[in-house]
Amino acid sequence: IPKLGLVWDSIPSQLAKENKKFMFSGVKWGARAREYENALRWLRDSGLIHFCHAVSTSRPPLGHYADHSCFKVYPLDVGLLGAAARTPINLMVQGELPFVEFRGALTESYVAQQLVAAGVPDLHYWRSTGGKAEIDFLCEFDGQVAPLEVKAGHSRRSKSLHSYDGQFAPALLCRTTRRNLKMDGKVCNVPLYALGALPRLIPEGWARGADS
Repeated sequence: IPKLGLVWDSIPSQLAKENKKFMFSGVKWGARAREYENALRWLRDSGLIHFCHAVSTSRPPLGHYADHSCFKVYPLDVGLLGAAARTPINLMVQGELPFVEFRGALTESYVAQQLVAAGVPDLHYWRSTGGKAEIDFLCEFDGQVAPLEVKAGHSRRSKSLHSYDGQFAPALLCRTTRRNLKMDGKVCNVPLYALGALPRLIPEGWARGADS
């Protein structure tokens, strides 16, 4: 039980890092995987957290290529993350602050929550060889994979998305921001509030790209 508490309490600080990969050393100084992995799995099996494993490819099924030694951990609910981080209530209603504070961790956690609700069975993210580029999520629907870049603000710039496109040349690229639903070339901008529509948008976008 004490180990469960230590793992749970470490999640906000793990997600607040620029590199959000889960590190057992972030749970407790000198901690090793063999000491805490059972507690981590208990939280996952209880439905309190979601793993997001790294992959270096874009081929389905993504689960076959997951790196089980490299993963991020998102809580079940973005509200739980805010509470665990002791985020002041007034911060959550102050314009753009909830999106940009905490290194965008609240936004990423919200996206993870929405993807699970939309029917994504397992979460994955893409890391380039050498780790110089990273896409927050890969979405797999109907045997098709589309990258999803999470932007907390309105920015449309994404070096990682262009890097992914240059390597795999998919028919569709996805970005979620606070902007409206819009196709920008092969990039589909999906508003944060409309992430539940991804199971329909991604197959349609792939079909449109294939036809063109």
